[in-house]
Amino acid sequence: MSPLAQALQVSLQSQDRDGTFYYRCELEPSWTVGAVPQGGYSLGVIVEACIRHQSDSSHPDPIHVSAQFLRAAHFGAGQVQVKRLKSGKTFTNLLAELVQLGSTKITAHLIFGDLSPSQPGQGQKVLAPPSPYARRVPLYSHPSTVSYDAVKPPWARKMDIQMSVDAVLLSHNDPRSPTRTTAESVGGGGTEWGAWWELLQKDDKLTASSMPFFCDSISNMPALLPESEPGSACGKHRWYATIAMTVEFKARIPSSLKHSTRTVGVYCESRFQNDPEGRHNERVEVWTAPSEIGQGHVVEGWRDHQYCIAVADQMALMLPVETNVRLGSKGSAKL
Repeated sequence: MSPLAQALQVSLQSQDRDGTFYYRCELEPSWTVGAVPQGGYSLGVIVEACIRHQSDSSHPDPIHVSAQFLRAAHFGAGQVQVKRLKSGKTFTNLLAELVQLGSTKITAHLIFGDLSPSQPGQGQKVLAPPSPYARRVPLYSHPSTVSYDAVKPPWARKMDIQMSVDAVLLSHNDPRSPTRTTAESVGGGGTEWGAWWELLQKDDKLTASSMPFFCDSISNMPALLPESEPGSACGKHRWYATIAMTVEFKARIPSSLKHSTRTVGVYCESRFQNDPEGRHNERVEVWTAPSEIGQGHVVEGWRDHQYCIAVADQMALMLPVETNVRLGSKGSAKL
């Protein structure tokens, strides 16, 4: 089993006269959900190809990606096709597609720029602690005070990762929670979920291209709803197929000793579920972590040193597992 950072790697194959670059990739079976590569992992391969494409430019960092998942990908060889649409002073716009067996699986528009921190005297426009308006890491526990969960979710059992779910956030989904809405409520509703995720292999590491994977490493709304709700998964194993996803990269991957290089905090909130196929939205935040799970110790003010690396929004469907198996064996099957 390859570390995630290695499983995302690509290599340049060729270049067309129209400016399209072709990168070879290999989607590994250890990073699949059932028979289909995890959507965030597949999108991460596209991001990695674009990072390679922009590596020698003045815009080396991914800023935003908007992707549509046209067909189910499958593990094995693939190709990422990258073309520059526009390059300006601040941003570069790219078009990229993941192709397997001559069929486009994912199409994405990406914006690249420079995420270097502003230097003193340059007029910083960043909202961060200690500002009372700055958002803090939304998980309730320090990772050093928790331990690995005894059981991983079914979709993650083949992956060399481990998690610790935030029990307080999970309790917000209880039917008796004060967060439940009534006829007099203003806003509110939906579900919440959060966890510390850790890459287990010591030679693995967080990368910009791994952020879509963590943005997709969540417990979806139907799985959190009680069986009394019509949109509930009712305890059954379902496939939550990603149809569209956007990721905004807020900052570079941490390099400070105040942050783990293999652990992130993931927070997810979902507000709506509709037809067809239990279509639901997921809004995700990926945060730095001060330590690995069960390692280190709590330092006063640790929350002020953590920052959000990426935020994501996705639209997903609730489908039978049999659909996952069927589509995963058909390279050209449509979702």
